[in-house]
Amino acid sequence: MTLTFYGGINEIGGNKILLEDKNTAIFLDFGKSYKQASLYFEEFVNPRSVHGIKDYLELGLLPKIGGLYRQDLLDILKKEEIDVYQQLANNPVPLDAILLSHGHMDHTGYLSFLDETIPVYLSKSTRVVLEAYRTIKPPSLENEIVEISSPHELPPQKRKKIKRQFKVLEKQQPFQIKNLEIFPLFVDHSIPGALMYFIKGTKNVLYSGDFRLSEISEKQLKAIYEFLKKQKIYVFLCEGTRILEQNILREKDVYFKAKEIVSKIKGLVVADYSMADITRFETLAQIAKETKRKIALPYNYFAYLAILKEKGLEINSFDNLVLYEKKKGNLKKWEQNLLKKYPYINAKEIKTHPRDYLAILNFYQIQELIDFQPDEDSYFLRAITEPHTEESEISEERFSHWIEHFKMQGLTPDGKFERAHISGHISGKELEEFIKNIKPDLIIPIHTDYPEEFEKIHKNVKIVTRGEVILI
Repeated sequence: MTLTFYGGINEIGGNKILLEDKNTAIFLDFGKSYKQASLYFEEFVNPRSVHGIKDYLELGLLPKIGGLYRQDLLDILKKEEIDVYQQLANNPVPLDAILLSHGHMDHTGYLSFLDETIPVYLSKSTRVVLEAYRTIKPPSLENEIVEISSPHELPPQKRKKIKRQFKVLEKQQPFQIKNLEIFPLFVDHSIPGALMYFIKGTKNVLYSGDFRLSEISEKQLKAIYEFLKKQKIYVFLCEGTRILEQNILREKDVYFKAKEIVSKIKGLVVADYSMADITRFETLAQIAKETKRKIALPYNYFAYLAILKEKGLEINSFDNLVLYEKKKGNLKKWEQNLLKKYPYINAKEIKTHPRDYLAILNFYQIQELIDFQPDEDSYFLRAITEPHTEESEISEERFSHWIEHFKMQGLTPDGKFERAHISGHISGKELEEFIKNIKPDLIIPIHTDYPEEFEKIHKNVKIVTRGEVILI
């Protein structure tokens, strides 16, 4: 068995791990590396879509191996960079499948470049999440995950829509990819449908994806442990986003802190949270209801929840939910449909009756505060992670200027946001306990900035580098 690490090494996200064993080749996720991309690109400097995968290959954002990419993108490459095209042709990997752990873009974002006939295995909830993203995100080459628009070199109106081949895993039952038997394990993360994968090959591999234990029921955790303890896990490909942290926080902690804050606010409450995080939405919606407020969501947040609910995912609190009709020059069709199907309010209603609402606005929608006209009786609640890059720190400071301008509550004396948040990732303390229970022979740290910290909790740790190939 060989493992090749094209992403997710010395970084948070960007997972792209190639596993080859028993004449079978699978990728474990195929995500966008935000860290690597930020070395070259920013908001107004992006890969040139007209050149297909050319820029991505040149800058090492995509692996230079054949057998992976869409034919229409290869055709563009052949015309523009015959040497690179030939390099791919001379280095083929007959890929059999991709295993998706969950729907965050650092795990799925570069699927759009892959040959649409390669089977993609994922949970039903992840499939629905990707469908929602396709609807609410602007059309782009990087958003052709569910459906590709081909050939890319033609104008958009002349391209054909081709569905990607998804294999939906609805139950925790084993399945076969050629000569490998694979067991999906349903876990918890800050997005619906997260999976671990246990892969039975010449050596058994457990791939963690992203996970946490704090929101898993005792019954579910017991079942996971009972299964894994029976297996001989040789390699644990283990995420370590929060390997340094010892605090065990739960969503109920967010609820109690946020509820205490909101209960005291006489004016408008505005909050933000990661749109994909249904658990956080339910927490805020419950607080809104208990404090006699309606929760008002902008188009994209509302559509995400509506699509998930329409596709069969359990979303509560719709009876206390209203659409915020943001003023726009042109409404997209899906936005028009929301206005036809669901109750909505405008900025004037929020401005006139601020005490009646908990409104959701993220950083890219913060200008709406000008229409809401909040004051010192209002509060901005950040229910989202702290900034972890230089760029996000700059955005955070800019964000705080809006809060200061309107004299809203929610900032500490030193100008920082007073957050109510827990991570979607397992803490170092819980991770140590998890590893003791499942007893892997070897750990390879992924999805972490601190791989060496694993050496403190396991005797056999291999730290790999980006692009490294290891034989196990």
